[in-house]
Amino acid sequence: MQTFFSSFFSSRAFNHFIKCSLLASSLPLGPLVKADSICLLNDPVDAALARYDLATKAKSELNIAYYSIGGEGDISAIYGLAVLRDTVRRGVKVRLLVDAMFNQISKSMCAHLIDEGVEIRVFHTFNPLMPLRHNRRLHDKLFITDRTRLITGGRNIDDTYFDLHQTNRNRVDRDILVEGETALLANDYFMSIWDSKLVSPVYIGRYRCLVQQKQTPIGIPFSRRRAHPPLHRMIFRRDLNRAGEQLDVAWESLQLPKKRKDVFRDIDWEKHLKPVDSIRFLADPGGRKLREQNTVFHITNRIQQAVPGEKIWIESPYFILTRRTHKVLSKALARGVRVVVLTNSINSTENLLVQAVYQYRKPAYLSMGIEIYEFSGAQNLQQGLSLHSKSIVFEKAGVGIVGSFNIDPRSEFYNTEVAVEFNSKDLADDLLKSIKSRINKKAVRIGIDGLPVNGQPRFFDATHKKIRRMKWLTYPALMFDFLL
Repeated sequence: MQTFFSSFFSSRAFNHFIKCSLLASSLPLGPLVKADSICLLNDPVDAALARYDLATKAKSELNIAYYSIGGEGDISAIYGLAVLRDTVRRGVKVRLLVDAMFNQISKSMCAHLIDEGVEIRVFHTFNPLMPLRHNRRLHDKLFITDRTRLITGGRNIDDTYFDLHQTNRNRVDRDILVEGETALLANDYFMSIWDSKLVSPVYIGRYRCLVQQKQTPIGIPFSRRRAHPPLHRMIFRRDLNRAGEQLDVAWESLQLPKKRKDVFRDIDWEKHLKPVDSIRFLADPGGRKLREQNTVFHITNRIQQAVPGEKIWIESPYFILTRRTHKVLSKALARGVRVVVLTNSINSTENLLVQAVYQYRKPAYLSMGIEIYEFSGAQNLQQGLSLHSKSIVFEKAGVGIVGSFNIDPRSEFYNTEVAVEFNSKDLADDLLKSIKSRINKKAVRIGIDGLPVNGQPRFFDATHKKIRRMKWLTYPALMFDFLL
């Protein structure tokens, strides 16, 4: 592990990491709030620094919920966990909630963090007696400090979301920083899930014997088997010490930027935060998809309120319309509302099953009148980009929505989702400029015939191997499209 850190610190990726690292009964539909301020986090550097600043300035409480957190080989995750450990050592209460299926933090690291005082719980561990619930995942992205500031959006915690991965596709994403009462509503929603039966303490296996019971969150079971022999306990303790040393090295390196103002900039978020006319926090009540009380239901209602002449911009990595969304968009188009969609192409997508269904139904979407742009994702021969941000802009109304939801059945019916809807002409224009910038730089317009208007092949930039794989998956994907 020391060799890994030594090689990383001596590489050119270190300078880039300093910029992007992670130093940097709730109401499902919150009331309109007029005193809040927001800041869009389009750039991965700003997104990393915002998280670091919020964590290091937290005074009493830090609540975090994510769909996915990277493992030991992930630089962003390791540095982020080092910041969490330092935060709890300062006397701040830290709660970490992550989806059980996509939690890549090692058991020894979890045990070390728990021993330090970080409370860790996971959402929907596999239960053979309730196999269907395994299909419902925690898709929220929440970073809440002192119930006053909130970061939410599309980013999870791993290198690909902060433009740090050297081989895999990095993701183009967006977050939003909110200060005010909305953070309190988001915190209430977080606690409603944290205290529910949907979550359970993280499983740390054999390391339970080393975690001090007084520091253990309520509910973590201890082994009833005979005590581990001293040699085994010594080996377990060595694993925990290694995890601690890994975070020690990471935290020490985070102090370097204080002496290097050329690569680490201090951001005064008070100057970046701008007031909005009104704002609303959207979530699924207690993590459950109740009828007419969920994120997507409110978004479709907003679309139904769009007046003739309105132009709706939708940015989503996946685009599969359910019966409800198909009906809502069809009626909006019939009223004279324009709908523009930016989504992934075959080349940039990371989910060929979803892409197969989208490509099969794309002619129908185009015939409805939806204007579609596909994200190219081509960056270089070794690496590409993938669109992952989830945003909507109502251009005429001056309304913007940034959240974790995708335009697909999984977000509508299964996964927990959160979003922030704000009413501000200036900030909605800023969000629209970001979307248009991505369209101009990386997207290709799809004509009514389903072909790129610039004369490129139908499946532009995609390899023949990926095209064949997608075609093979088309009919199996159509059979289970309600799960995608």
